[in-house]
Amino acid sequence: MTIEDQILANPVLREVNELLQNQTAKGIAKYGTTVNPMDYTTIEWIEHARQELIDELVYLTVLKQKMEEMQK
Repeated sequence: MTIEDQILANPVLREVNELLQNQTAKGIAKYGTTVNPMDYTTIEWIEHARQELIDELVYLTVLKQKMEEMQK
């Protein structure tokens, strides 16, 4: 069984693969290319990652609040 077959057979990996493909398509549509390590300096990549982590923290906080409301 190939790696691709393994991914397709595993629902978790299949979903992650679909997310990667969707995000790649969005990036190409928006920027005309995939991610390029040379687009930013190392420090700029770190800053970009920090900003993305903050966004994720906001999303997780919203989800936590919603789950808490559902438990009440």
